[in-house]
Amino acid sequence: MQTDPSNVVQKQVFSLSEITESIARMFAKYYASPYWIRAEISKLNFYPASGHCFPDLVEKQDGKVKSQVRSIIWRDDLFRISQKFEEVTREPLHEGIAIMFQAYVKFTSEHGLSLHIIDIEPLYTLGEMARAKLETIGLLKKEGIFQHNKQVGLPLLLKRVAIISAETSKGYNDLLVTLNRNPYGYHFITKLFPALLQGDAAVESIRKQLIKIKEVIGQFDAVLIIRGGGDEVGLACYDHYDLAREVALFPLPVITGIGHSTNETVVEMVACINKITPTDVAHFMIAGFRSFEDRVQISTQKLFAEVEKTIEWQTAVFNNLVTGFQQSGRSFVKNEHETLEQIGLDIRESVGVAVFNHRIALSRFETALMVHPGQLLGNCRMLLHSQVKMLGFHKTHFINGHSGALDGLGEKVQLLDPVNVLKRGFTITRYKGKAITFGFDPEPGAIIETETVNEKLSSVFAEKKPK
Repeated sequence: MQTDPSNVVQKQVFSLSEITESIARMFAKYYASPYWIRAEISKLNFYPASGHCFPDLVEKQDGKVKSQVRSIIWRDDLFRISQKFEEVTREPLHEGIAIMFQAYVKFTSEHGLSLHIIDIEPLYTLGEMARAKLETIGLLKKEGIFQHNKQVGLPLLLKRVAIISAETSKGYNDLLVTLNRNPYGYHFITKLFPALLQGDAAVESIRKQLIKIKEVIGQFDAVLIIRGGGDEVGLACYDHYDLAREVALFPLPVITGIGHSTNETVVEMVACINKITPTDVAHFMIAGFRSFEDRVQISTQKLFAEVEKTIEWQTAVFNNLVTGFQQSGRSFVKNEHETLEQIGLDIRESVGVAVFNHRIALSRFETALMVHPGQLLGNCRMLLHSQVKMLGFHKTHFINGHSGALDGLGEKVQLLDPVNVLKRGFTITRYKGKAITFGFDPEPGAIIETETVNEKLSSVFAEKKPK
């Protein structure tokens, strides 16, 4: 399809600059005065070389970006606004905070829409920070973990501690100097887990170090989170829910020394122990050892005193026992001696009676031994004589009873004698020395022998015929 050039010429066409300049004139006419606006800084975009700042501002709803626009804070305004903001909120301008600011709505052909910020109300941000802090506290209490770390309980002595701080932090240096130069010579084992201590990045940095400590938790008695120098700026990260929850649920007692005396943060609230400065934390640890040493010394003194009293009392008791034992021993020996003398008399008397009685008994046994053997031999002799008679009678009867049976058996044996059988006309036929029996079936031509009473005959086997 071809376009008619005459139709294009007849349409009203504007250049891009004409449109943007028209919009700019409209903004200059209707947005001449500044406005107070609420938004959240999603990105700060500070350029130290120029001193200017170009924050990206957003408005969110249900976690989603509802509106977004660029803004500008010129160097002079930024210095004034930042100083005022930090004095009130104790926080620097940083990403992720809600602000209420006064700005001109600007539109240019080169840069498009932007907001020129000329002032920020820090009380609004402070209120939002307080609201977020109360929200964090409410969530922790709702989950029932707000007092959890306080219930972990401190060990008797804090000797091995993991320290979350910056290696260059003055508070960290103050802590080590105080611990290592304590006047009592106590020795502490410390290990640094370096982390950022302020700003939004501090939340994740400290959490990561807490997770690392969990992996070697058996090496430590407690965890110290310290920062110092007396600077109270940049504490909002310690009100963050994620960091506070990690501290509340930490399995070791957490001791904080963040370095300020007002506006206690949520992390300090949920920690097992909270001290104002790292130096206070060091003195707390030293005081634990000192208190324990004092208790040991007091207990030692009490123990020595009690031991001395016990020794004195036991010595007196022992002496009384020795005296009583000696007296009892003498009385016992005397009584036993008298008892033994009486027993000796009783024994002599009993032995005399027993000897006399045994003499009488022996005399009776002697008389009985002289009489009883003759009577016993006479009785046995008569019994043997009677048994001999009975044995002769039974022998004669037995022999007579079996003589007839033996004669009958002898006759049967005579009748069955092979010689007598042959005499009655019978013969015995053998094959290879064995008598022929039922089932005998030799081969034809076999030699068989026949025995009679007087002779032996040899025959050649021809055949076998059925009977």
